[in-house]
Amino acid sequence: MMTAIRYTARRLSTQLALVSLLAIAAAPALAGGTATQTLIVGQRSYTLPSNTPILLDEQPAVLSDLLGRPAGLQLRWQADAVRGAAVPVFSYTVIGPVTSIAPLQVLGQSLTVTADTVIAGVDNVGELAVGMPVVVAGLVDANGSVYTSLIEVRGAQGNRFLLAGRVEEVLPQPGRLRVGSQWLMLTAGVVSGCAAASPVVGEHVEMRADAIVGFQPGGDIDTVTALTCTTLVPFGTPGASGAIEGVVSAALSGTQFAIGDLIVTHGPDTVFEFGGPDDLEPGNAVGIEGTFVSMTELLADGIEFVRPVVRFEAPMTPADTTPGVSLRPFGVEVFSSAQLRDDDDIMLSGLSQPRQVRVRGWLDGVGVAYATRVRDRGAPDAADVALRGPISAIADPQLTVQGLTVDTTGALLFDADEMPLTPAELFAQVRRNQVVDVSGAQWNAQTRTLSGGSVILLGYEHTEPVPGDLPAVLAGTVRSYRGTDAIFGDGFEVTAP
Repeated sequence: MMTAIRYTARRLSTQLALVSLLAIAAAPALAGGTATQTLIVGQRSYTLPSNTPILLDEQPAVLSDLLGRPAGLQLRWQADAVRGAAVPVFSYTVIGPVTSIAPLQVLGQSLTVTADTVIAGVDNVGELAVGMPVVVAGLVDANGSVYTSLIEVRGAQGNRFLLAGRVEEVLPQPGRLRVGSQWLMLTAGVVSGCAAASPVVGEHVEMRADAIVGFQPGGDIDTVTALTCTTLVPFGTPGASGAIEGVVSAALSGTQFAIGDLIVTHGPDTVFEFGGPDDLEPGNAVGIEGTFVSMTELLADGIEFVRPVVRFEAPMTPADTTPGVSLRPFGVEVFSSAQLRDDDDIMLSGLSQPRQVRVRGWLDGVGVAYATRVRDRGAPDAADVALRGPISAIADPQLTVQGLTVDTTGALLFDADEMPLTPAELFAQVRRNQVVDVSGAQWNAQTRTLSGGSVILLGYEHTEPVPGDLPAVLAGTVRSYRGTDAIFGDGFEVTAP
């Protein structure tokens, strides 16, 4: 049975109240001609005076101090008088040496670096080497990995380490715990903000420590100065507006999912972009606009996936996998990511025999696919395959998706509301870069063609960030500190068919 997934070309329709005390105070300055800067966070832009006070990596600064810095910092701004002060907090996620290349880790925290990641200090990620001092910013997943928005190589290690991640193991004697694959040694008085006297497995923490000269991968960090239990995304107060980016940690029901301890509720009026309700699976990064109904529950008016989602269900052989690196449904390479949930160890260990494999993931800004979930679906069946993704070419009666041909001849055709379409209606409506879902189709490996089954035109046409009112709670990746989008360049701008 089909599930209606409503995609739309219109901007997320949340009407956010202008409740930021800072924004109110800024109005006279703007009128007086004070220099301004534009922050792009999620799908909104916010114009503020350049002399706006901020915290930058815990240090007092002003907004203009960000000029010339690479984009991609993480922002938390709680202008809600109950939950926090109206001071934007810009931060990194990990500071320290590279401790592994395959997989890529910094201080034991696994990173996903893609074409959307701002890279500074080197030309490309292939130049990274173990021991290089770097600073990293990104969204932290519930599994402790980082969906990296910025990685910057520094000329020399600074005077402190930083890491944010999930507590994986605790040894009470002698006060030792593991965050990701990095062990920490704790001393009295450094822990704060936790439910108990010390963190427990599953809690998310932020650690700061004095840098260790010549630190070696696998070594303990025994210079911890502060360790604080934190939330993956900030909370709000009932009635407060929120605009938050985060990585889905759990799908709770057909109408709810979680990002850490925050529960997000969506309904029939929620606008989805780049994906739909059934794409809200652990590992996918999303932006949400809505209203807090309680401190820990956000009612979503709009949900946008940070990058377009893709799906494959295809017969695969052992030759279609490169363990630990990628797999190739329909011959399309899908790379492993640090956010991957590999329930059946297919990405990790490969296949020992032909199987039907389901792959869910997303596309970066140049169209490279990364997996967030891989599942074994039983015996291979070329007569029952599935594909979802943006359309790159149209030639009635065929569509091209991920380099594959979708032949709609004889297929059942529907729009996003489950209403049947004739072939003429489908090709009158379809545009490049819109999302299409194909299921129950027949796969011809020689012609790389999916045919028959059902084809649902889900739609979606990307629009650029638009000016927005400052919400009470704002959190996510800062794409630009000025007026241009420095990262997440979209590879799926709307063009004529």
